[in-house]
Amino acid sequence: MLVDLKQIYYIQEKRFKVLHLTTVKSCGNMKDEQERIKFCNANNINPRNIVFAQQVHGTFVKKVSKQDCGTFIPSCDGLITNEKNITLAVFTADCMPVFMASRDLSVISLLHAGWRGLAGGILESALISYKKDFGILPQDVFAYIGPHISKCCYEVGPDVKKAFDVPESETHLSLSEQASKQLTGFGVKRVYLNDNCTCHEEQLFFSFRREPTECRMLSLISAL
Repeated sequence: MLVDLKQIYYIQEKRFKVLHLTTVKSCGNMKDEQERIKFCNANNINPRNIVFAQQVHGTFVKKVSKQDCGTFIPSCDGLITNEKNITLAVFTADCMPVFMASRDLSVISLLHAGWRGLAGGILESALISYKKDFGILPQDVFAYIGPHISKCCYEVGPDVKKAFDVPESETHLSLSEQASKQLTGFGVKRVYLNDNCTCHEEQLFFSFRREPTECRMLSLISAL
């Protein structure tokens, strides 16, 4: 079972395809290699073509190529490529998977963004890479924020409030609102949001906030 995701782009030419998805609880723990391979095989995804981010809640976005397939990129929370037949992957259990694609679908990226990465500037890092490495401006990038912990369940303390200039009277934070604000501020014209909450939708998602767990969902994006 896959989450029914909205498109992160408008398909102008039918010959272009972009796979983008986030698994749910019934797919299994995607940190488990055997469960992950089983899921990939059942959904016609070649696990040997996947590049993983070895996530550290940082801001480093790595440009990857076919040589990186089947590996975990160290100290990395974002992946970007302009090569076909590469699948980018991040794991989440409350943090945001942020999918991006250029208007012409020549460049795709996938980010793992919790509050630390978001406050540190991982979205800006990705957009800098689009421009520096591929000559693509923010207005020509579309973004989609996948399932994550919603404001209703995300009570935050002083450190998080300070990072996002949240008034003391506020007790909860919307990560997607903060991400959307950053993206539009950088010039991204189209930002799409998923409205599922990983924390309170217990039957659908793993959630570290709800119950600390090593289990994770998997988000994937691939230009085919």
